[in-house]
Amino acid sequence: MFNPARGLLVPALIGTFMVPAIAQEVSVETMASPALASDDNPETGDLSYTLYLPAGYEADGDTRYPVLYLLHGSGGEADAWDDFWPILDSMIAEGTVPPVIAVAPVTGNSYWVDSAAFGAAETAVKKDLIPHIDETLPTIAERDGRALVGFSMGGYGAARYGLAYPDLFAAATLLSPALQQGQPPATAGAVSRGSFGDPYDPTRWDELNYPALIGPYAAQDHRVPFFIVAGDDDWNHLSEKEDLPADATKYNMEVQAVAFYTALHRENIFDAEFEKWEEVPASPAELRIVDGGHGMDVWAGGFSEGLAYMFANGLSAPTQD
Repeated sequence: MFNPARGLLVPALIGTFMVPAIAQEVSVETMASPALASDDNPETGDLSYTLYLPAGYEADGDTRYPVLYLLHGSGGEADAWDDFWPILDSMIAEGTVPPVIAVAPVTGNSYWVDSAAFGAAETAVKKDLIPHIDETLPTIAERDGRALVGFSMGGYGAARYGLAYPDLFAAATLLSPALQQGQPPATAGAVSRGSFGDPYDPTRWDELNYPALIGPYAAQDHRVPFFIVAGDDDWNHLSEKEDLPADATKYNMEVQAVAFYTALHRENIFDAEFEKWEEVPASPAELRIVDGGHGMDVWAGGFSEGLAYMFANGLSAPTQD
């Protein structure tokens, strides 16, 4: 597997950050969220998140750390990223990536958007969580110090946040993202769980979906590199058998991953001039369709390669005050 950061980061990082091969701390935290407290859902108020602090972390030292914002899949809980922490530990210890803080908020089946069913999840992340992390931890408190990773439903959220808030995030990794270029199938969680209205509101979906974000994204100056991975045997909607058209495979994650990559990287979203046979102007992105299904057999390697890609393409290493 090609790693774009290996060979570039290792010598400097090993010489600068001597860390053991275990995380210093993984804890579950809770913060008051004005966005959740003031929304229309009486069951929301506080926001929980899992906090990963890297080995060698010093709260009172001179180092400022980049932050990964990790967005879980459907029904995610505080332990949603437990399988990923050892991977991150090893990458830091080996020098493949520098020490980094990771923050994994918990929002259930929210699809990472604001809704009556799950509260103001998106606003809570943007306006409450990120400022809270920057105020209470020694972070690089600017876009170059933040990146997104999301799996499944969280991949939808990471795609949306990267395009909607390019001033906040330097890069994003999408693992089997639950994207649909058009309307989702009737069996999709986006339709059945209330994140886009109860009953489901197709207009609300279209307003928040990535095709509506590409125009405004292309009109601003920041570029968010996306690393996108899906399995060749990823979620197959045809297996659901109910309420689906005969061509239900068009909804499959590997198909939709290609569609997202194409929309960003192959369609000249900037309407820029170029000569015949020259490379078409594009937003930076990488796509991998790999052997595997909808789980860690795909996500473990995608997480590793995606983190290295993001650090090699705009996400800052730790800085010294």
